[in-house]
Amino acid sequence: MVTAPAIKVKRQAAAAASSSSRGINDDVVTEILLRLPCAAVLRSRAVCKTWRRITTSTAFGADHARRQPLELILHRHRHGPSTSSALETIPLATLDEASGLRLHVQHPEHATPPKPATSGYDLALVASCDGLLLFEKGPSGRPDYSVSVCNPVTRQWAEVPRPPGTWVLSCGFYAHKPSGEHRILWLSNAQQGSHYVSSLEAAGGARRLGPAPTYVPLCVEPPLHHVTLHGVLHWLCYPGVLLPMDDGPCPEPKERGKIVAFDTLSETFRRMSRPPRRRDGGHCGELFLLEVGGMLAVADFLNGSMDLWVMEDYDDGASWRRRLRVDLPSQLRGACWAMGARVEGRRDVILLGDRGRCWVALYDVTEKRVVKQIQLGTEGWRNRRNVFVFRDSVERHAFFDLHDPQGVPVLDQRS
Repeated sequence: MVTAPAIKVKRQAAAAASSSSRGINDDVVTEILLRLPCAAVLRSRAVCKTWRRITTSTAFGADHARRQPLELILHRHRHGPSTSSALETIPLATLDEASGLRLHVQHPEHATPPKPATSGYDLALVASCDGLLLFEKGPSGRPDYSVSVCNPVTRQWAEVPRPPGTWVLSCGFYAHKPSGEHRILWLSNAQQGSHYVSSLEAAGGARRLGPAPTYVPLCVEPPLHHVTLHGVLHWLCYPGVLLPMDDGPCPEPKERGKIVAFDTLSETFRRMSRPPRRRDGGHCGELFLLEVGGMLAVADFLNGSMDLWVMEDYDDGASWRRRLRVDLPSQLRGACWAMGARVEGRRDVILLGDRGRCWVALYDVTEKRVVKQIQLGTEGWRNRRNVFVFRDSVERHAFFDLHDPQGVPVLDQRS
């Protein structure tokens, strides 16, 4: 449904188009175009050369993206022989399903058929960054495991060349601020090195980070959930691979439970302490890493309650403080994962969800109450690993032209 404000903005854009030939100021045109929704911006590029120049600039794309509301993006899989699946977006601030959109993902019939080894595997959404989505296909331990990047707004896809090794896993997807590049951190069993970094914008393949360790675990359940804060990727659960600071043939037991951090600027690893895990008899709390109010945080779920720990001083590993312990309301007692929500006007709202009953809820940490809860249903639903926070972007990326798109999925019309 097109709202009255949207109609008004489109009329302003039409007026700007008719006036552009009469020398209207580019700043005025830019301000009007920045107010258009993504689909209208894409269509506006065909109006005239001036509009195309404005809307395809890097500055416009970044500014327009900052104005887009945050959304919850879900990846639903269709069971059966079909290789199609669907992306669904729901406004994060309201969790209003009626305002959501659906986008179908399907391999084109004219593309190269998938290899027999991966024909039984669906695409899996594993990461989101700057309006881009990262998908995996096939198990990480197989030679034909592949990774693709997609902009669901522009419907562009590119398959990402994988680094050396018979066993490869994508561990992190992030924006490298100094260069503006979008990069992927890989773990591999290659003889030359265990970690590699590849840039979507740069040709030449993945770069090796440091020497190869003597131990690389091959049994890892992907994808690896990470939180990006201060230009650093953080994992609460990371493969027990040797890092440069380790001694011996495998990581020390006391090191295995720590948070693993990767500085995207220095490209170095370190381990960080985490808060203690709760125990109740033979049961342990389920921990989940997130960001709350610009701080690294850990949610600890046990027996229908939640402890929320925050790291008050990022440079002090001993600064973990339990901010709250709350008995969750009955409808949230099955919660087992949490995400930072960044809802405008609410500083301390997080997203909670479960695996069994397939719901998500916005929870206000300060007021200790549920802001909104929705049931996602069960059809085509897998688990929390298919849920990400996302923001639409019309920014153009040259890497979609660098990589051969043959055989990667296509996107059907949004609805």
